[in-house]
Amino acid sequence: MDQRVSDDPLNIADRLARVLHLRNGRRLGYAEYGAPDGQPVMALHGTPGARTMFAVADQAARAKGIRIIAPDRAGYGLSEAHHFDTLADTAGDIEALADWLGLDRFTLAGYSGGAPHALAAALLMGDRIERVALISPVGLVAEGAHVPMTGVQHFIFSYLGNSQFAARMYFHSVRSMIAWLPGGAKMLVTQYASESDRAILRQPGLRELLDLTMHEGLGTSVDGAVQDLRLYCRPWGLPLHELEAPAHIWQGAADTIVAPEAAYQLAKALPNCTLEVLQDMGHYWLFGAFEGILETIREKPRQEFAPKTGLRTWFGVS
Repeated sequence: MDQRVSDDPLNIADRLARVLHLRNGRRLGYAEYGAPDGQPVMALHGTPGARTMFAVADQAARAKGIRIIAPDRAGYGLSEAHHFDTLADTAGDIEALADWLGLDRFTLAGYSGGAPHALAAALLMGDRIERVALISPVGLVAEGAHVPMTGVQHFIFSYLGNSQFAARMYFHSVRSMIAWLPGGAKMLVTQYASESDRAILRQPGLRELLDLTMHEGLGTSVDGAVQDLRLYCRPWGLPLHELEAPAHIWQGAADTIVAPEAAYQLAKALPNCTLEVLQDMGHYWLFGAFEGILETIREKPRQEFAPKTGLRTWFGVS
């Protein structure tokens, strides 16, 4: 029987944390939420972040019969830092975890900075992937096409993304802020958040969960976050046109953290993709909408998850 202390995300955020020792001896941390025997979804956190961010979806996932497996990427949380040369190289960790857990077919989900890694893993594992769900994804920010960006987005994806020294100094400052200032994580994410994001981030307990997730993500080192920017702020080198699994992208039109246009271009680059544009929504809307995302994943089998060809866009929050 699946016994829990309560439905409070903070009470279950890290109780199910586990560590897999890879063949090369490196540690890979992960946690599981939702229904233990449910439909498997491998969920990849943002930048910076950690496995604990998906604790907020635990209750909804249990109700819908979905098993969420949330790994820490290399250099985050319980996962040992490791240098990868390309995005494609990072996919091996996801495959190793799926093999260890005996997952034959499953969904890959990526939030924000986890999206490029989810696509890399989906391309590696081919028909093992039922579908790819990308939520407020980091899109094609360095593929040669002009992408309109705000000043904050330029700072992240152009300045920090092209200077490992600057990125390291920035994330060290973030690490210090959340270590010494109560509620520092929420203060950080709301500094440039949209009005809709700020309303969502006022949910009870969410500030504490964000603090926990930031502490987990940056507590050991800043290597994971610096590596993320290095990998996805340059050309990805992924054959996106070869993706076998259908994809679904949810993107807030008022996102102040990632560039919406980059996500729209990503949707056009994928051969079988549904793009859902959420008007007036920012970057953190998923914290108030996990149930709807899980419902979309649960209800639509692979062959119906997205159109056979082309692109569909819905306007308005669903």
